[in-house]
Amino acid sequence: MSSALAKAAPLKAEIRLAQAVSQFEADLSTEQKAAFGAYRSRSCRASPSIHDVMQLTAEIDRQTTRKLGGGGRCFGPRLTNILQSIQQFAALGDIIIGGSQNIIACGVWSLARFTLLSVVNFSSVLEKLSTLLMIAGRSAPRYERLALLYPRSHALQSHLSEYFIVIVRLCHQVFKFTKKTILGQLGSALVDSDIHTYQSELERWASSIGEEVDVLNVEEQRTRFKALMRSSKSEANRRRLDVHARVLDSCSTYDYQTTWKQIRKLGNATWFYQTSKYEDWKTRPDSGTLLCTGKLGSGKSVLLANIVDDLNLHVQAAEYPVAYFFCRHDISESLKACTIIGSLARQLLHPIADLSTIENILDDATLVLDFETILNLLRRALPPDFKAYFVLDGLDACDDLQRRELIRQVRKVQDAFALLLCVSFRLEADNVMRLSPEPFANHSIITISEDNPDIENFVSAELERRIESRNLMMGDPTLVIEIQDALLRGAQGMFLWVVLQIESLCAAKTDEAIRHALAELPKDLPETYSRILQRSAHLGKQYQTRILELVTVARRPLTTEELREALSVVLGDTEWNPARHLNDIYSALASCGSLITVDEEDWTVRLIHHSIKQFLLGGFKTSTGAIFTRENADRTMGGIIVTYLNYGIFETQISSTAVPQIKSEAAPSRIIQSMDVSSSARNLAIQLLKSRRQPKFDLGKALAQARKKVQSGSVNQFRFYPYAESNWQQHAWCILKQEPVLYALLVKLLERKTVDIHNRNDNGLTLLLSAAMDGHEAVVKLLAEKGAHLESRGNGRTALIWAAMRGHEAVVKLLAEKGADLENRYNYDRHSSGTALTWAAKNGHDAVVKLLAEKGAYLWSTDYYDNDSTALILAAKNGHEAVVKLLAEKGANLESRDKHGSTALILAAKSGHEAVVKLLAEKGANLESGDHYSSTALIWAAKSGHEAVVKLLAEKGANLEKTAGYSGGTALMLAAKNGHEAVVKLLAEKGANLESGDRYSGGRTALMLAAENGHEAVVKLLAEKGVNLETRDNSGGTALMLAAKNGHEAVVKLLAEKGANLESRDNGGTALTLAAENGHEAVVR
Repeated sequence: MSSALAKAAPLKAEIRLAQAVSQFEADLSTEQKAAFGAYRSRSCRASPSIHDVMQLTAEIDRQTTRKLGGGGRCFGPRLTNILQSIQQFAALGDIIIGGSQNIIACGVWSLARFTLLSVVNFSSVLEKLSTLLMIAGRSAPRYERLALLYPRSHALQSHLSEYFIVIVRLCHQVFKFTKKTILGQLGSALVDSDIHTYQSELERWASSIGEEVDVLNVEEQRTRFKALMRSSKSEANRRRLDVHARVLDSCSTYDYQTTWKQIRKLGNATWFYQTSKYEDWKTRPDSGTLLCTGKLGSGKSVLLANIVDDLNLHVQAAEYPVAYFFCRHDISESLKACTIIGSLARQLLHPIADLSTIENILDDATLVLDFETILNLLRRALPPDFKAYFVLDGLDACDDLQRRELIRQVRKVQDAFALLLCVSFRLEADNVMRLSPEPFANHSIITISEDNPDIENFVSAELERRIESRNLMMGDPTLVIEIQDALLRGAQGMFLWVVLQIESLCAAKTDEAIRHALAELPKDLPETYSRILQRSAHLGKQYQTRILELVTVARRPLTTEELREALSVVLGDTEWNPARHLNDIYSALASCGSLITVDEEDWTVRLIHHSIKQFLLGGFKTSTGAIFTRENADRTMGGIIVTYLNYGIFETQISSTAVPQIKSEAAPSRIIQSMDVSSSARNLAIQLLKSRRQPKFDLGKALAQARKKVQSGSVNQFRFYPYAESNWQQHAWCILKQEPVLYALLVKLLERKTVDIHNRNDNGLTLLLSAAMDGHEAVVKLLAEKGAHLESRGNGRTALIWAAMRGHEAVVKLLAEKGADLENRYNYDRHSSGTALTWAAKNGHDAVVKLLAEKGAYLWSTDYYDNDSTALILAAKNGHEAVVKLLAEKGANLESRDKHGSTALILAAKSGHEAVVKLLAEKGANLESGDHYSSTALIWAAKSGHEAVVKLLAEKGANLEKTAGYSGGTALMLAAKNGHEAVVKLLAEKGANLESGDRYSGGRTALMLAAENGHEAVVKLLAEKGVNLETRDNSGGTALMLAAKNGHEAVVKLLAEKGANLESRDNGGTALTLAAENGHEAVVR
């Protein structure tokens, strides 16, 4: 019988998975079996969802937090990926394995949950297990469209079962450990060999699953396969799942989970549990907003990440979805309103199994939905009494335009449904002014105080962890109390400050050094950052600035391998040389100290806090200045990418290395050392050293073969290439024409690459628009020849308008000769504004204006958004003499008016542009033309205090007594009213009538207007010119009375000394009574 069993075919993976689950269950106690069975049955009735994953990870962290008194590690986020994989398997169990065995798939989920909750009290095991599962989670089979690949692939079913057999075995071993005595546990904990075995098996089956999924994705596109599925019983279910995936992907495909996981790992927050405002917000039935405020570095993001956990524990059975989004300063996509609202919609719609009722809203041609369509989807899919939570962090990292749009759209959702919004923002004055709480529905505010009790818990737990791990070493054990007290005194509510000081103290080698550091702790974050960079510079100053530049301007966080390749690039050198690659990227990263971190899951390199970017770019008022400018950092990244993409190896992808014959005894050691020191290279190097001892060994041939092995793998492993290829168009435009080598490489890149000429960057600009704006003539020429649409717009402007307004004459000439429409206008908010000519004139680019005029541009075109002004008016208003002269000589109408009736002369005079006024007057402009208010050039110049212009116009014969229609005042009166002493003096000397009264201001004279407005110097001047001090206005008031009424003590005193009658009365009293009635005590005295 045993022989027959041996010859029998091995059991199917599905059966062995069922056996593994049964074996786990058999080791449970009676009570545990009952609990396990009940939970599994509940999972079979209602498949586990992403909410169950979030709830489980939150429960794990809550239990560990309680055990450690608020401090300690956060393990839950490490487990998210692997748990999502198990959850998806359980949710699809009735499809992939078969309805009759769905209990097995739900059993896998149930036992994984049971195991993790059982091991919470064993911190050392939880540390190892979470590390193992985190690593496995990197490749865990998580496919949103897994169900769409249909239950017809036996290979996929088998591979998935094999994968989860390993998971069950792992859980079983860990669970058996928790049942042992303390003595038994010492010999049965997870050892490195176990961990390696489980990791290898999980990675192997994950790879097989991935390969099968790729095959099925290709098969799905084949007509025969589609026809087969249409005839299958699962077609209706497939169709439902297809629609579900399509609707969700139309809303958003942004990975919103990773940032939350990274932030949640940073620590725990507990103080908000006892806050009544938080509890009131959490339990309110209608829309409400909780604004969480705090100073820079106080832990707002960590607070909100903890709130996500608390809400998931608060909400049972996913009755109210908990959506969240954490903006990232280093991921530009996360700072867009459309990304955030789309992600919110995806998370709200995800729990709805059937979305077929709203599919018709989607447009097949639309890849990204607009706000109106997203809101329409939500209104159609969600019931009127729908309620959800939305936690939004980093709102103040968005620019003003995106922030305003986001707040407006979130408020629309709050008006449509009961959306409980939690938002964080900084308390700094500049930020508070930009972000008012008023637009949010039913808002309340909680503030992280400086005496936050969570900081004390964190300091205690972190110091304990550092001492146990031997990161913090001290000879005197009592020193830890000094450290704890110093950190709590200096924290001022800033978690970030505490974290960085602990890092610095760990670097101290003696107790004396620690005490010295404690005595000189930096007072704020900028000083902390500066010290860290100074202290770390010796570890690689040549890399420090470049690493920080690249990390700061990258459009998404770069991985260690991507950064390693980027750092190997020598600007302008297009010869690929792997010998330039850093052998140890981490030693170079050490030059940046604790200001950067490498994520333990995806190996991305990022700044530990967004304020470091602000510090590096000189954004702190208290810092000494920028470490580098944004422009220089952009140029560094652009130069690296342009050089990198011009590597010849990307064109050939083959090696043409010659094979020299070198005898082993003549080979220098440095040839061996030049090998790449990856794991494969290390092994090869060791083999070569051993073989070298053989006397007839041909080392040259062996080296060539070795390099071939290394390089053949490397050619297909250019880690920086995907980033460079996807983002080069965003970075390359920072390269200046003054950098000829890099600029030539940019042009070469455009010549040989297949360029998506319609692709737009974050600012909505195509390649052509970006090149035109920055004056890249060769690039514009190349793009135009490639068929770029010359009339496409970015921010309302065509390439010609961008080039004209920036003054790029060569680009304007090129575009005009290529047929660009000279009369195309800047479109803003559905209104037409200026043409290329008006923009060039406005900005004073005379060469461009001349060129456009010669090309036939219409000189009388007006700019709608600049008061319907012509090119001449715009040039005159902005003082561009050369442009005015050119347009006047080209025949532009000197008397053309803007919508207020102002001519070029009036606006030049108003702005004080003497040379332009002189030019227009000499060209025959009418000096007496008035605007809609009858104000002439002289009146505007006098009113604005432009003495030289007034003198010029007066000498050209301008009428000094002409009055402005809206005020009735002459040039003298308006100059006096506004306190322009020099202009008043000039006009008086030119013969202006000093006693004229303003008919629209109650008959007041220049003296009265000056006295009324407190202009002592003008009053003194007019009085000395002999002006009648007792002249009265239409109400009987004198200059003295008007000054007294308005409290101008110095003017009253001056007039009194000049002999003004103190007893004169108007219709209401004397100067004394008027001052008293208006409360001017100093004047009364």
